[in-house]
Amino acid sequence: SFSKTGKKDEFRFYLELAGTQTIDKSNIIALLDNQKVMPENILLDNRNITITVPEEKLVHTKMLRVIVSIDGLNSNMQMIPLQKGKPAGNSDFSWYNSMIYSLMIDRFRDGDTTNDKPVKNDSLMWKANYMGGDFKGVTEEINAGYFDSLGINTIWLSPVNDNPNDAYKETPAPHRWFSGYHGYWPIAQEKVEEKFGTFDDLKKLISSAHKHNIKILLDFVSHHVHAEHPFYKEHPDWFGKLELPDGRLNLRLWDEHRLTTWFEPYMPSYDFIHSDKAVDVVSDNAIWWLEHSGADGFRHDAVKHVPNRFWRELTQKLKKRIEEPTGKDVYQIGETFGSYDLVNSYINNGQLSAQFNFLQYDAAQPVFIDSASSFNDLNNAIEKGLDVYGTLNLMGNIMDSHDKNRFMAYADGDLTLNEPDAIEVGWNNPPKVDHPESYEKAELYYAYMFSVPGIPVIYYGSEFGMTGAADPDNRRMMRFGNKLNDNEKKMLKTVSKIVKLRASNTALRYGDYYLLHADVNTFAYIRSDFGERVLVVLNKSNEEQKLELQIPNVYSVQKAIDLISGASAQITGNKLSVTLPPRGWKMLKLESE
Repeated sequence: SFSKTGKKDEFRFYLELAGTQTIDKSNIIALLDNQKVMPENILLDNRNITITVPEEKLVHTKMLRVIVSIDGLNSNMQMIPLQKGKPAGNSDFSWYNSMIYSLMIDRFRDGDTTNDKPVKNDSLMWKANYMGGDFKGVTEEINAGYFDSLGINTIWLSPVNDNPNDAYKETPAPHRWFSGYHGYWPIAQEKVEEKFGTFDDLKKLISSAHKHNIKILLDFVSHHVHAEHPFYKEHPDWFGKLELPDGRLNLRLWDEHRLTTWFEPYMPSYDFIHSDKAVDVVSDNAIWWLEHSGADGFRHDAVKHVPNRFWRELTQKLKKRIEEPTGKDVYQIGETFGSYDLVNSYINNGQLSAQFNFLQYDAAQPVFIDSASSFNDLNNAIEKGLDVYGTLNLMGNIMDSHDKNRFMAYADGDLTLNEPDAIEVGWNNPPKVDHPESYEKAELYYAYMFSVPGIPVIYYGSEFGMTGAADPDNRRMMRFGNKLNDNEKKMLKTVSKIVKLRASNTALRYGDYYLLHADVNTFAYIRSDFGERVLVVLNKSNEEQKLELQIPNVYSVQKAIDLISGASAQITGNKLSVTLPPRGWKMLKLESE
């Protein structure tokens, strides 16, 4: 709990201990940002800990951290974001409040048909060509209130750099041809893709977003350029060699040559290890995009294929040239597929703010798709992530992405988990949703994703249940309004409610995570911050489930209020009965009388 006594602020915590174990002040470590709280400001009453701080000392403090260490064993760390001297609430934006919407510019909305100029190549199929989406289309949807209605406050744009006007053949069989509609083949460092519009159109998009209190993340490609890029033509020494000493091609060797591998023969990879000039120029270019566009941060592509020295250089420049002069807090989220250690090696004050939590996604996906998979597995992944990345973190949680098969293709049975032929399914037998209950499975996933620690990320179209197999089938053209069927419209309304629940309940954004129950079919956990406690209960089975939940006595709550219906239920003897419909969920605010 939190309270003010005179000109002092008091933060109260309760420590769960086994048996008769006791602690003293020497076991308690409390930090205001990086300054240690002195023992005289720590009060200890049995297992109740109170941190007392003069309010003037908190005005410029961003975080209070508290941990208890006994004989080398540590409690979970409580991390309390502070705004204007008190626990963060709903009044001011922080990146912990962010709810990200990921969209591919070319596939979102065509706002200007005069720039529709698909690549002409007889070998290029329409799915891998430009479809007409542009900056004006995104701006129109911002101004029309689509994102406001959904409850989104952050948009991650696919790369905006200019890309080649030709098609190129993919190396893996069957060697299909692709255009650069996705934006990941940059051929210019300071020019936007003309098929998306002008630089002024991009600035208008960002300005419109800011008027709607929406932040913009630019997708920055630092690992490679396209062979047409002047950097590669004029400075080949900035790039690595495609040929390995043993005669092999250093092509798609994701782990064997992680920091030097090329993705395609026409996509040269920077050699940041040996070229200081490349590190300097490319990091400067990233700064240029923020300075000239007004964007608020980055999604970084292929992070694990770029050495740490680049991220340190970029982040140092961001702090000196953007954050310190302007006061802007720049968010950087990266893409890394790999182990916890590898992912976490890029997340700290000197590098990235966060990465996408693919390991938690890998655990969540089978739980919501496979009836035999248990919520215990998902809980283990959540708790592992909290242990590695911190109990309050900015990691991105996903259901879909532009690199993943869409959830609905699994939910509806068009793909199996670990589908070996998802690419061919997408080309030759693209999924369509046949079963109405599949939308409820996706809604359930959203209820989970928007109520656990981390930052939820919606991939465009998933808010209404768009399906799709592998790239490019998972990058279909976005649909709006009357182009949605009744089931899609219903899911869109439900997802909007879920998004807004997170926006209006601080515990879902800042709260700690406390597991109450997990089995094959049901999952229950409590998120608690200094303002409220919210109980989340999920049922993935096809049958109604009734749970008798034991609420911890220390919470001192007597009733549970359904955040959707407003219905109230009594908590008697610290026990709460919850009934869930098939594929159903509830979020309940726990209160004292």
